[in-house]
Amino acid sequence: MKNLFIKKMCTLWKEFLPLSISDVTMAMGDPMVNTALAHMPRTQENFAALGFIKSIVVLFESPIISMLHASNALSDKKESREALWRFLFISCAILTTCLLILSIPPVFYWVTINLFGISNEISSIAHKMLLCLLLWPSSIAIRRYYQGILIINGKQKTLAHAGFFRFFVLLICLFIGFLLNINSGFLAGGSMMIGVLAETVFVFLAAQKYKDTYKETKSQKEPLPLNPKSVKDIWIYYWPLAHSMVLVWGGRALLILFLARATDSSISLAIWPVTWALVLVFANTTRMIQQVIIRNKEKYHPYDFIIFALSVGSILSLFILFLVTSTLGKNTLILFIGQNEILLNGVQKILTICFCIPIFVAMQNVMQGLLMGVGKTKEINFATLSGTAVLLFVSFLGIYLNFSGALVAAYAMIISFILEILILSIKVPWSYYTHQYSKQKLI
Repeated sequence: MKNLFIKKMCTLWKEFLPLSISDVTMAMGDPMVNTALAHMPRTQENFAALGFIKSIVVLFESPIISMLHASNALSDKKESREALWRFLFISCAILTTCLLILSIPPVFYWVTINLFGISNEISSIAHKMLLCLLLWPSSIAIRRYYQGILIINGKQKTLAHAGFFRFFVLLICLFIGFLLNINSGFLAGGSMMIGVLAETVFVFLAAQKYKDTYKETKSQKEPLPLNPKSVKDIWIYYWPLAHSMVLVWGGRALLILFLARATDSSISLAIWPVTWALVLVFANTTRMIQQVIIRNKEKYHPYDFIIFALSVGSILSLFILFLVTSTLGKNTLILFIGQNEILLNGVQKILTICFCIPIFVAMQNVMQGLLMGVGKTKEINFATLSGTAVLLFVSFLGIYLNFSGALVAAYAMIISFILEILILSIKVPWSYYTHQYSKQKLI
């Protein structure tokens, strides 16, 4: 029994690691950009501008973040894959048009200065970044669509190679741009955009071999059929997932609005985005747990997935604690954010509070994967709505009571994660998965 359990965990880790590398290299991009900005003039303003514009761009990206999950779940069927591609094309056109409208100077400066209360100096840097990132949502959507096709065909290592390629291109762009003394806004935005375009092209070319390959699986009884054949069917399946991500990233964009009105707004707007970017380096590593579950949802007992997720999340949380408690960790933080003592102390304090976030994200992905595996996307949407509502309420209350903005954001994020995971765990059809696993053992 013990050997069987160890074998299960090793198998899950073996499938998970190549997939996670793609997210690690993606998440490492922000600290690398922060490192370049830390060694340029107006460090605090650069950090604040990058944090703001990333929240805005990712908000526009959020409707298609779940494209990988949908592609992984649906791309084994010809009609579903073709319908998903048409849906993807329409989504990319709409999102790119919206970003173009936002980039018009009068519109952009009204949003940043009048709505968010951000200074002219930070807004100017952020606008340059936005101009470079107009194709960000479309590029991410196309990349995730083809990643799903590669996962269906068992080519997880290709995703890792593409991630390394993106990271390498990003570093080259940052290095050359830094040497040429390019404006910080264009340096950050341009390097990020070129990096993600490079990864998208890599994944697209790798997936061409499998674009007409479909792996029809034996039909199994599920609570909801997963066989959409038209754009309308895709919309019905996908809308709750898109809405969930819009809620998540819309809430985090509003969090920036609240921080801009904190008593320590100038420093909080610098501390929180930098710290959250570091936390996401580790937390986002767990996101591919969801893909592992969708692909193997009936091969393992659901408790196996939970134990696996806890092992992944715990290891990554320990890395964050290492950054905070060790001399080497402090030196690493200085490398990323520079010698600014106020920034350094603030980042260390928030990291100490948020060290457990990778565990929460890992558990969140387990529950979402199990729900998505049986088509229960509306339940995911409800849990996300509840968590985001609590995030914003706690943040608003903390800012209103004049607590430090970054501290309020950290505690609010933790509370929202705990609530969301509790709701998801209630909605998961545990008996269904246990029954399916028992049936498989009897075959």
